[in-house]
Amino acid sequence: MRRFETVCLLLFALAALGFSVAQSVPTTTHAPAGVTRETVPSIFIPPLANSPFTATVVMELLQTLEDGGTVTLYNQRVVMRDGAGRVFQERRTLVPKNGQQQPEPWRVEISDPATHQKYFCELQRRVCHVSGYSAPSSFALPPAGQLPAGRGDLRREPLGTTLVSGVEAEGTRETTVLNPGTAGNDRPLSITREFWYSRRLGINLVEKRVDPRHGAVTITVSNISQSEPDAAYFAVPAGFTVMKQPADKKVP
Repeated sequence: MRRFETVCLLLFALAALGFSVAQSVPTTTHAPAGVTRETVPSIFIPPLANSPFTATVVMELLQTLEDGGTVTLYNQRVVMRDGAGRVFQERRTLVPKNGQQQPEPWRVEISDPATHQKYFCELQRRVCHVSGYSAPSSFALPPAGQLPAGRGDLRREPLGTTLVSGVEAEGTRETTVLNPGTAGNDRPLSITREFWYSRRLGINLVEKRVDPRHGAVTITVSNISQSEPDAAYFAVPAGFTVMKQPADKKVP
């Protein structure tokens, strides 16, 4: 009888072991998918001296789906520049428009043309990475006409002037047509950009970009104040650790 019980216990143990092994056999049929990350360029703020301002930048990204539906993402963030040309910018997440989420700040950037340094301050980690900084206070547009290497054609047309948040802005529309094969396209690809530029502030107050590959992006600068901003914004936040990048690494 004892031998029978021993055999039964052994069989039960083996059955339990087999069940455990069967349960631990992986059921996945592929490796995890890679992560795709896409950035959306925002406005460029040059280190222009004697032209301070504070403003809110609102970005909307509209993507049209195959069935005709749309997806709209947005964020809004604070930017400013002081009289010395130092630039402060928030970076916030893109979230669904008219949803429950609000754009969350995740980084601030401080650019100083006098010290040629730019700080990237990660808010969660409370760490600022500092790199070399070199950015022009003025710039020249590429000429209209044929693009280099036969890539396509650029057309530019003036749109007059208007007021954006009480600041005068000059409008320009650019249409770029890329020839087949230039960007993997099998037929001509048309990209349009519209800019409303403030000579006083040296920035685009409105940018509209329509690119079939990425969707339509609208960037608007609002709540513009031309007063000198608080100097505290241009200092490394209290309690943050500063870590230097390699000396030869410069960012715009």
